[in-house]
Amino acid sequence: MKYRSINQYAEEEKSTQLLAWLEKNEHWVHFLFWSLILLFPFLKSLSREQYTYNFTSELIDFGFGVALFYIAYFLFIPARSIWWKWLLFLGFIIGWGYFNFAAHNLLFGGTHQHAYFVYALGYISTYIVLILFAYALFSLKTIYKKQLELEEAIRQKQAAELSGLKAQINPHFLFNTLNTIYGSALNKEDRTAEMVVQLADNFRYLLVEGQKNEVPIAKEIRHLRDYIQLQKARLAEKVKVHFEVDLDDQDQGIAPLLFLPFVENAFKYSSALSGAGHELSIRVRLANGKVSFYCQNPFDQNLLQTADRQWQQSGIGIQNTKSRLQMRYPGRHELDIVNQLPIFKVALYINL
Repeated sequence: MKYRSINQYAEEEKSTQLLAWLEKNEHWVHFLFWSLILLFPFLKSLSREQYTYNFTSELIDFGFGVALFYIAYFLFIPARSIWWKWLLFLGFIIGWGYFNFAAHNLLFGGTHQHAYFVYALGYISTYIVLILFAYALFSLKTIYKKQLELEEAIRQKQAAELSGLKAQINPHFLFNTLNTIYGSALNKEDRTAEMVVQLADNFRYLLVEGQKNEVPIAKEIRHLRDYIQLQKARLAEKVKVHFEVDLDDQDQGIAPLLFLPFVENAFKYSSALSGAGHELSIRVRLANGKVSFYCQNPFDQNLLQTADRQWQQSGIGIQNTKSRLQMRYPGRHELDIVNQLPIFKVALYINL
């Protein structure tokens, strides 16, 4: 079972980071934009001999452009989108162009009065470019804010769902483990008391560490090892467990209770088989922030047909874990479950 690729997830992260950078450094974006607008006429005059550069004239145009930009940015664009708003704004642009022309005409002693339409068209085209930039910048900020709101809503939803999923683990684990102790008590084994203590330790972990978002992986492995010992004590010669652990960082954080459902499932199916010496292989490796988990157990397809409904439904833990993985590590994990009779295999890879 595979979900979004890590590359897709990385692209989404880059997009979010770009928008976050824009939100944080917006003042520098404005500064750079207006610096280019102010310098452009001067640079144009260097490449065109017939173009006369007048700093005072350009400064007037610059001032009118800046004022119009921020009137649009803070007043017109954020306002509710209705047709007459834009019609009113169009009239405002034409009037603004006239005042810009009038300022030039006053500065140059009325020499521009016969070229009003030429100047007005030039102003309007410039204003449209400024307004389009204002609209683009405002839209990017709006998208970023909506994305943050959506992500926050998703986080809250996932937190509620994760709490519900974790709550499902406890009765599931209790059901399986009490069956284990019940079988030991029926056989009047001396180790029943020890198993009760181990059960208490397991539940202490569930109630305290299991409710956290992350735990050190060494704690998770210790809890898993205790559970395996609990099952081995009950099943005795029924199973033979190979448990391997290789961690390059004992303190690496990981979501709790991700491996347990697969191990529970392995013991459940192995214990239902006839005979003895059924081999279970469980491996956990951590290297450079990437964890791999592998679990293999014998499996008999006929068990699904002969087992009672309650026994079958006790496998809720695996579906639970799939949901938790998708919410906790989206695009950063791969889960493969393969049933190759008479072997059942689970391979889980997580980029922590």
